[in-house]
Amino acid sequence: MARDMDAMVDLTLAARDGVKLAATFFEPTTSNGIAVLMNSGTGIPRQFYGALAQHLSDRGFAVLTYDYRGIGQSEKPADATMEQWGMVDQASMIDHLAALAPGASRAVVGHSFGGQVLGLADNVGELSAAVLVCTQSGHWRQWPAGRRRLRMLALWWLFIPGLTALTGRFPGSWIGTADLPKSVARSWARWGRSPHYVCDARGEPLRPHNDQVRFPLRWMSFTDDPIAPFSAVEAMRPYYPNAEVERLHLAPANLGLEAVGHFGFFRKSMPRGSWDELACWLEREMRQTDRNLKLEEST
Repeated sequence: MARDMDAMVDLTLAARDGVKLAATFFEPTTSNGIAVLMNSGTGIPRQFYGALAQHLSDRGFAVLTYDYRGIGQSEKPADATMEQWGMVDQASMIDHLAALAPGASRAVVGHSFGGQVLGLADNVGELSAAVLVCTQSGHWRQWPAGRRRLRMLALWWLFIPGLTALTGRFPGSWIGTADLPKSVARSWARWGRSPHYVCDARGEPLRPHNDQVRFPLRWMSFTDDPIAPFSAVEAMRPYYPNAEVERLHLAPANLGLEAVGHFGFFRKSMPRGSWDELACWLEREMRQTDRNLKLEEST
């Protein structure tokens, strides 16, 4: 299909607490009645997800991408935290998506961190499906023994505390990860040091609305992903005890590629057949979820 640039609109949307968040809305020419929110990975600007968002829009989906507070073109409050990304920013965007695509069923596509925090939104029960890509626990014990586990230990206990104290931010690009505001980085390090990973200020489990995730989840990971190893992805599955999980652990060859890693699924180079298959899954599962909900309401 031809790309209709007029259907892609950059927006500034207020979070529930008034913080201004940068977003882009992809409106389809002909709607299929489904709206998708893209939850970014840690520190990744929304533009990275634009190719997949446009492809889904060409298939009839309304799609909203956004920058968390402190990231990209969004407002940068000094006290931003990862908890706010999930509890406030994500929840606010679920609300905005309902207003931008009235009457549409809603889903989330969450990359890495974007799937970790699904249960932090108080309106997550309004969704009909979610796709989690490379979503994992970040606790260091979930990494295979050896260099990779030591690197995670160093990230949480040495690199983030030391570099934020030295520079006033976390220059993650120096060591191959994301640049983050210091308050966000410090909350991330607190998560990584807790065996519960997504945790509150005391390091205790933070699962306020996870039980409301009662819809289908497609949970994807890749054999060549050093950032989301199989063991770390599996460690997060119990976080969504009521979800209907379709778990896929794929080799790059399954997608017709030599490498996928942690970011490849969203790159422009991804074979469009993989994105089409994701779109078909969303359409099929969401329509079934909506039919089941209507049946429950009628009985």
